Amino acid sequence: MSFYDVCTDFFKNYEEVSAADFYRELFPKGELQKRDESHNWKYNAIACEISEPVKRFTIGDDLEHLDDLLKSENFVIMSPISYVGKARIAKNARLLYALVFDLDGIKGLKGLTDLFFQMQNDIHPYPTFTVNSGNGLHLYYFFDIPVPLFPSVTIPLEKLKNRLTRQFWNQYVTTFYEEKNVQYEPIWQPFRIVGGITKDFKKTGHRSRAWRTGKPVSLEQLNRYVPEEYRMPKNAIQYKSEMSLEEAKEKYPGWYERRILNHESKKHWTVKADLYEWWLRRIKNETVVGKRYYCIMCLAIYAKKCGIEFERLKKDAEELREQFDRMTVEEDNHFTQKDVRDALEAYRDEFCTMPINSIVHFSGIPIEKNKRNGRKQADHIKLMNKMRELKIELGELSANWQGRKSAQETVFIFLAENQYITAREFCEKTGLAKRTFYKYKKIWLELMLEKLDHLR
Repeated sequence: MSFYDVCTDFFKNYEEVSAADFYRELFPKGELQKRDESHNWKYNAIACEISEPVKRFTIGDDLEHLDDLLKSENFVIMSPISYVGKARIAKNARLLYALVFDLDGIKGLKGLTDLFFQMQNDIHPYPTFTVNSGNGLHLYYFFDIPVPLFPSVTIPLEKLKNRLTRQFWNQYVTTFYEEKNVQYEPIWQPFRIVGGITKDFKKTGHRSRAWRTGKPVSLEQLNRYVPEEYRMPKNAIQYKSEMSLEEAKEKYPGWYERRILNHESKKHWTVKADLYEWWLRRIKNETVVGKRYYCIMCLAIYAKKCGIEFERLKKDAEELREQFDRMTVEEDNHFTQKDVRDALEAYRDEFCTMPINSIVHFSGIPIEKNKRNGRKQADHIKLMNKMRELKIELGELSANWQGRKSAQETVFIFLAENQYITAREFCEKTGLAKRTFYKYKKIWLELMLEKLDHLR
């Protein structure tokens, strides 16, 4: 009996779902962009028909093209992601609607039975849908709320997915359980569509089929099924914002003008290499098991932010890998070269705006912020201004010294506590000029609105 027939028999008591219903549930009505809509924070799915040449199809809210693609006798692939623009590339990805696991080499009925026995005993979570792709399975975990693909989300999510993948590919379920055979797929990976042809279609006429085997899940639920080291940190878990574009326009008019109307790119500070060296020293001495991956991930972020060459970063990371691997307590938890390669994916411009709080959360290494020694904000700023005046009087500072960092910090502190403060109120409380307020408010908005930038 073929594996396709084994699945047909095994899932006979489960609800089989049509391709149309499957994709309507994946992308609910109103979730994707309509044909006559634009600039409304809604995006499109993208399907590709593997033909000569490859054909790309935009899937909008009406799921147009899906019926035709389901009739195709070519392979058709699609990822459970919405994209901005027409290119199906990672930087254009906006929202993730499901996490998908590919499982091959299943040991027939015994492997299927063992897989679901493990789920029944809470070793694995039940997938929302199980899809028979022909010779294997695609396990779809639909999210109850879509997940935005911010850099601060994708890296820990990849790590979580890889660990779950390794747990699914075990000796009771698949013949390919050895590490060298495990297929670690990125979260962006497209899969053969439900209702699309299988590899042996020309011989058998088979198309992939889907059965409902569970409920939608959350990232918190998936976290339960992996060791602590592989879980997503709490502040990395994020879901789709409910704020509409019109609400954002009213709340953040400056951002709306720059990013939506003028299509300006976001910015980040470039800092001295001392920051990289400082962090390298910290993680050499303070990293613990459970945080090894994230400490190198943060090193990659600082390397990019400081203009450190990638080759230097790779060399440092490999030396750290050897040190970190010696910390291993459990034999199935070695720190591998693959862990390092995955962590170095953070060496990208878009990760440079990751907040300090996230760095602390990921790495477990505390970073002290500037203290006001218990003073109220206004009193602290008055004291700093008086100290500046005294230093000028004593000749320690020139009279035209502007105190760039202190001015920036002052503006940031005020905006963090009251983003609606006016320039007049700010100047009355600090004695700084309006142009200083507007200069650093612009930078503050660029940094604080990273989330909105991804939903542009």
